[in-house]
Amino acid sequence: MKCSATKSLAVLLALIPVVCQAQDFSADVVYTKVPAAQESSTGTGAAATAPSSKVFVSKANMRLESRGMIDLVMLVDTADHTTVVLYPGEKTYRKIGSRPSQYFRSTEVENACTDWQEAAGKQLKCEKVGEEVVGGRKTIKYKSPLADGSAEYVWMDSKLNYVIKWDMGQAGAELHNIKEGPQSADLFQIPKSYDVATPAKKPPVMTGPRHK
Repeated sequence: MKCSATKSLAVLLALIPVVCQAQDFSADVVYTKVPAAQESSTGTGAAATAPSSKVFVSKANMRLESRGMIDLVMLVDTADHTTVVLYPGEKTYRKIGSRPSQYFRSTEVENACTDWQEAAGKQLKCEKVGEEVVGGRKTIKYKSPLADGSAEYVWMDSKLNYVIKWDMGQAGAELHNIKEGPQSADLFQIPKSYDVATPAKKPPVMTGPRHK
């Protein structure tokens, strides 16, 4: 009996580092690339046209705030497989059928290909490139080769168990000013004062082009 209890304790202690690694956090989204169509439409450089965004992550929930050129908030619940867009200026919201595939948490940073495929909603080629430091943080870099010879990349933070950098060819971003800690539950809920948006709005494009 004593031996069984000792083994159980050992298992629990072994699991503690895994649980602790999946930290809640907030960060600024700094766009390193913007789609060419967006850049040419303004006639200015990518740094000037990239909107300002902020991301909040708590367990299976993500809040992505886009400010500047567009003013909206995206709420993603990966556990319930739901995505909602909030329009703060109108105090309305709308459910949409897709989520940004570049933002996702992995259950195992050393083997995150399955999680990337799930976030993309399709099978994709994926291979682990190796360790790389991004903004002073240890990450695992993953590559998805494309048919045209190019590739897309994500960098999975080894402590957050979350993507903190991505490069999709025409678009890319990196998380800066990462602040670890609990996030308020209100951030991931639809405000009670919001109504369903009517008439139907076209779902916004908050990140780069989807994986082909």
